[in-house]
Amino acid sequence: MSFFEKLEAAIERNNSLLCVGLDPQLESLKGVSDPAEIESQLVAWGQRIIEQTHEVVCCYKPNFAFYEQYGLAGLRALQRTVSLIPEGIPHLLDAKRGDIGSTAQAYANAAYQQWHADAVTLSPYLGEDSIKPFLKTEGKAAFILCHTSNPSAAQVQHHGQPALYELIAETSKTWGGADQIGFVVGATQPEAMAAVRARCPEHWILAPGVGAQGGDLEAALKAGLRPDGKGLILPVSRGVIAAADPRQAAIELRDQINTLRQQAATFSKARSYKEKLVASLFETGCIKFGQFTLASGKSSPIYIDLRRVISFPALFEMVVNGYAQLARTISYDLLAGVPYAALPATAVVAARLQQPMIYPRKEVKQYGTGQAIEGAYTPGQTAVMLEDVVTSGGSIIKAAETLQQAGLQVRDVIVLVDREQGGREELHRSANLTLHAVVTIREILTLLREQNLIDAPTYQEVWAYLEQA
Repeated sequence: MSFFEKLEAAIERNNSLLCVGLDPQLESLKGVSDPAEIESQLVAWGQRIIEQTHEVVCCYKPNFAFYEQYGLAGLRALQRTVSLIPEGIPHLLDAKRGDIGSTAQAYANAAYQQWHADAVTLSPYLGEDSIKPFLKTEGKAAFILCHTSNPSAAQVQHHGQPALYELIAETSKTWGGADQIGFVVGATQPEAMAAVRARCPEHWILAPGVGAQGGDLEAALKAGLRPDGKGLILPVSRGVIAAADPRQAAIELRDQINTLRQQAATFSKARSYKEKLVASLFETGCIKFGQFTLASGKSSPIYIDLRRVISFPALFEMVVNGYAQLARTISYDLLAGVPYAALPATAVVAARLQQPMIYPRKEVKQYGTGQAIEGAYTPGQTAVMLEDVVTSGGSIIKAAETLQQAGLQVRDVIVLVDREQGGREELHRSANLTLHAVVTIREILTLLREQNLIDAPTYQEVWAYLEQA
């Protein structure tokens, strides 16, 4: 079984997101010089922790440095200790390696062959070359340091725009699949965790810092959990291993996590995908308030500019997810993007859903083949159209006519935003098209007000405009 398969199974079996860190600092070893005695005590300590907690945890995280400090005796103890971890519980080696070439490969060999790790923590400072060797072995996983829990982390990790930790998340998720790459994000920084989660919605996050380091467990769960209530591993060391009764301490922590996990799930539903999408559209300037002239010539106190979306990767990801979710509910043969704003998202949706894409041209080429439609298609196929915004529906109807003249059937249109100004009705009346919108303008207005992103006068002005439109 792979690391994540073991992890998922252990989570279900033990109903736990708790990971116990094996960080031995034994008072009894102070002044002890006999290697055999050091090794024996470390193994006995590890065995006691594992025996008392293996029915309560989802994972163990031995810290390499805490064993290495005892020299060869500590390394032999680590080797023996990890062999005591039950087969069904994954072993995540906290080694924070970071090098390239043969050195990185040697580190990977040691992690997997000598210490029998299922996963390992890594530093991304040297780029993809420092991570690749750890992904060559099937079933293994790499947890990349993204935003750590120490107080001075921001001195480096918040540098730049976007912040360095955001760049790391955005870049390193391309180095392997979500079944290979996870991220280390400290529980002391829920805002950073929320930012990483937005950029990496499917990936697992290892969130150290709960307990002795002062991390807010509830905030971490709200920021880091996926909608399925998973996606977050919560490592705790001192809170369990230093307790008089490690088993009871682990049980209490697991139960506390599960209680807050349920509350976080409720919170996640309340702060829905639409809330996050709308907030992000507003914060990136894709939704503006003022006085604007629309393409129709009409004046409007709200303007939606979705051409900006492609400049914000996390937002673009959310937009694509919205289109894809609606597309999965419709029967079709082809995805047809309406030029031009919807074309980038349509291309990514097509690649994600593994569906062919075409698009009708606004103007027929006067050279080459003079095609009105770009892409491969066969008359009789059904196309679902993707557009960014619908107001009156005129551009969609024109594009649909081009497709229909080529012998394609068009019954459905997916838009990101319905301005609710007659477009839905006109599409049905004039072209028998059914509109599917990710979000409507009234939903946008309501969600912005609920999140205090706009004030009451702005809300009332735009709402009155919509009522009169």
